[in-house]
Amino acid sequence: MQRVTLRAPAAVLIPSLFIALYAWVLLLTTIPYPGKIGLDYNTLGTDWMVFYGAIRSVLHGNAALIFDGDRFTDFLNTTFAPLLSSPLDFRPWAYPPSFLVMLLPFAGLGFLGSYVAFQLATGALLARALLASTAAPSPILLVAVLACPASAINAINGQAVFLVAALIVGGFGLLERRPWLGGLVLGLLTFKPQFCVLVPIALIAAGQWRALLASGVSAIAMVIASGWMFGWELWLRWLPLIIENFLNPSEKWITYGRMWGHSVYACVVLLGVPARLASWFQLLAMLGAAVSVVIAFRSRLGTREKTAVFLAATVLAAPHSGPYDVTLLVIAAAFWLMSRAAPLPLWCWTAAFMVWLLPMLSPPVLVPVGRIAPLVPLLLIVLLLRPAPLVPEPAP
Repeated sequence: MQRVTLRAPAAVLIPSLFIALYAWVLLLTTIPYPGKIGLDYNTLGTDWMVFYGAIRSVLHGNAALIFDGDRFTDFLNTTFAPLLSSPLDFRPWAYPPSFLVMLLPFAGLGFLGSYVAFQLATGALLARALLASTAAPSPILLVAVLACPASAINAINGQAVFLVAALIVGGFGLLERRPWLGGLVLGLLTFKPQFCVLVPIALIAAGQWRALLASGVSAIAMVIASGWMFGWELWLRWLPLIIENFLNPSEKWITYGRMWGHSVYACVVLLGVPARLASWFQLLAMLGAAVSVVIAFRSRLGTREKTAVFLAATVLAAPHSGPYDVTLLVIAAAFWLMSRAAPLPLWCWTAAFMVWLLPMLSPPVLVPVGRIAPLVPLLLIVLLLRPAPLVPEPAP
């Protein structure tokens, strides 16, 4: 069987390039003309304002501020008023204090410098992980992932999906050769809890006990480091807040956070399902994602395909995800294409094109067709797990 390289037919390549170009032009026009050619993102880096505002508040001795969503939003609107085209609606800090450890190296660079540096640094980490993910590094894979529309939206928002993807691809890529190091890398995913819940399930299913232990050590080390650097008061405030939000979510967070995302919960609510029933749909998606990960990691699939299943399952299971998180699905789709025997039929490229296009059908609250978003990771999981002629993965 001939090994597949990511060279799409013109019928898919040309519209894909136009869509990506539009997304990056949207980034360039967001500062001078927000909303003139597409969705109004207000300004560049509105999510990075949350990250930067949190680490600066903690360093200035005002840690209590970041745990009060309304006060913290007022602080952001006041601090970044010259950059904003309109006030932010509601931007709480919902991340564990361990994330602050990762943000600390960027705290002294100023807002603009830290925003650019974080995107470049995490993009470089993702590039390194992708180049190491196959025996023969694929520049086309690298360009496709970093230039896709979801990556452009990640850069517009100043989000951290490059870091999430780098930890997943890099961590699972190291498991066979260096399980301790792979586990340590995967343990860092606890900085975004919705993307780490499937890690222990995958490691247990694969029988990677050393990696499982290492991931726990890594996660605990991040907790200790954040407590030592910033004080244990942050954890004493964060844990009750997260438990309360889990049991009784804030209406503002649901309105301005979850409902503007791609999660199963958000999409089925937008389709008319009552909120309580939608929560059960989300739970069912989590269980299905966990089962798919167990099947994949107990199978004879290669590391690349197992990683792709994990990426798709993680997005499906996440109670909150945004258009930038589609970058994870683009990697999963690319790994799936690379795993199949050449020549690829047009339907394979069409399926990958659906993933590429998904961020442009966002947010589902404004674009009704975007409410099918949860079907995309589900489709990828089915395609990855179904019996099909696969290309044997070369030894790294």
